[in-house]
Order: sequence, then structure tokens, then C-alpha cells
Amino acid sequence: MWPLFTGWASVGEYRYHRPLPAYANLMANAQLALDGSLGHVTEVLSGDFYQPLSTSSPHQIWSSAMVVSPLLRGLLGLEVSAPEHRLTLAPHVPADWRHFEMRNLRVGEATLDAVYEKNAEGITLRLSRRSAGTCNVLFAPAVSPYTQVTGAEINDRPVQFKIEPNSTDQHVSVEFPLYGGETTLHVRLRNDFGIANPSELPPLGEKSRNLKIASERWNAAHDQLELGIAGIPGENYGLNLFGDAPIAGLRGAELVSSMTGMRKLKIVFPAAPISDYVEQKIEMQFGKRIVH
Repeated sequence: MWPLFTGWASVGEYRYHRPLPAYANLMANAQLALDGSLGHVTEVLSGDFYQPLSTSSPHQIWSSAMVVSPLLRGLLGLEVSAPEHRLTLAPHVPADWRHFEMRNLRVGEATLDAVYEKNAEGITLRLSRRSAGTCNVLFAPAVSPYTQVTGAEINDRPVQFKIEPNSTDQHVSVEFPLYGGETTLHVRLRNDFGIANPSELPPLGEKSRNLKIASERWNAAHDQLELGIAGIPGENYGLNLFGDAPIAGLRGAELVSSMTGMRKLKIVFPAAPISDYVEQKIEMQFGKRIVH
């Protein structure tokens, strides 16, 4: 395994709207920086078990860059065009991220700060221009195909938006000029849905046992989702669910709720006389979209 190629894979997966495996690859690199010497990302690792190879550099700048690049160019969808005075943010924000901030974004002569927040009502982006200079913003966050977009406002005034559908998500696109002071964009959502797959590095010298999401397929009506997953026989896993989308039917997993009200999919891989990954499927049927 070479973190350089893992990072490229993550960027490519984000570009083709496959955020679940993209985030898994991003975190596989990012967690390396927190294991051992802090901030160090090794050059190459064994493909069989978690162990840097004896021939690898313990800290390679290419590997470190492949934590930063998938985060900025992939997860955040950050692009800047100084000649066009244009900032693009087209993020695939993980379902369990409620808040993040970016400081000192440079767009030509303009410098600005951005604050992202998400709650049950929708997505809010607050932008503050810290220096003079023309700046146009394109904000296009990804939401699930089942989620309904009910409106958008800039500083409490309605604004037009476009929906850009893809096979596994849809992007809510709003374009606007940024003036002085603070600009607040709010995108209103209903029946939101998202999945978070927890993962961690295996112990040194051990094989990975994390649940892997290999595929994500929605039907044409966007009310049925099929997940292709892979896990270790005899292991139990959990996928955290976010949003208020009603789940009417489920196969391949059990829907459970925690004491805090969070919903989770409990997944059991039957025991077998093998220790390698095996594949299963989860099918989720969503109910009629709730209209308030």
C-alpha cells in the first residue's frame, strides 16, 4: 500500500460521487498521521497487514500531501480561480460532521472565512470577507438522492438554486457575489439521510477488520438503496444513520436506536471457516416523503 495512490483513489472517488469509499481512503491516510510520530505519514506499507515496510521512508511529503489533497479537493470540493475571482465549494460532507470552518481563503485580492453548519433544518454557510476584492461564490453541497430541497435564502431573502443529480447523490447549487460584511446562505432540507461508517487502524502487525462499503445503488425513484458491503465472518458491525428519512423496510441488517435517539444498522456476518472478507448486501426501502 502506498498512501500516495490511496489519496489519488480518494480524490477520484469524490470526483465521481462515491463519498463513502472516498472518506474511508482519506481516513486511512489521515489516521497514519496520528499513529506513531505525530504528523508523520509513512511512504509504503504492507498490503497484508498493518506494518510500514523496512524499505520505506518513515515520513514522506508525497504521503502527507495525500491527506491534504483529498480533504481540500475531494471532501470539501474546494477550487479557486483567481482570474475569474471565483470560489467553488462543492463538498461531500460526512454524515456525522455537523460543523467545520475554513480561515484565510484567498481568491485573488479577496480574503474570506467560511463556516459550515448542518442541523435538522438544513445547511448553513456563513462567509465573511476580510479584505477588499471581487469574489463570486458557487456553493454546491451534496445531499442524498432521497432528500428534498425545499428552498434557499441569502441573508433571509429567497435565492434561486439548481439541483445537479448524480447516481449516488444530488448537489444543491447556488451561485452569488460576495460583498462586504457577513453573508449567510441557508439551504432548507427535508427527509435528509446519511450514513457514517466508523473505522480505525488495526493494531500494528494485524490485518484490517473494518467494515467496507463496496457499492451504493439507488433505484430510479430514489426511495430504495442497496449497499454492497464486505466484512469478516463472525464479526458484528454498525453503520450510523443520520437524518429523519423514514425507513419502511430493511433486509440484511437490523435497525436499532440508541438511548440518544440515534439510529444504527446492526450487521452480522455469519461465522465461517475462513478469515478473509466476504460480501453481503443491505437493502433499505424508504417510506413516503414526509411533507410538513
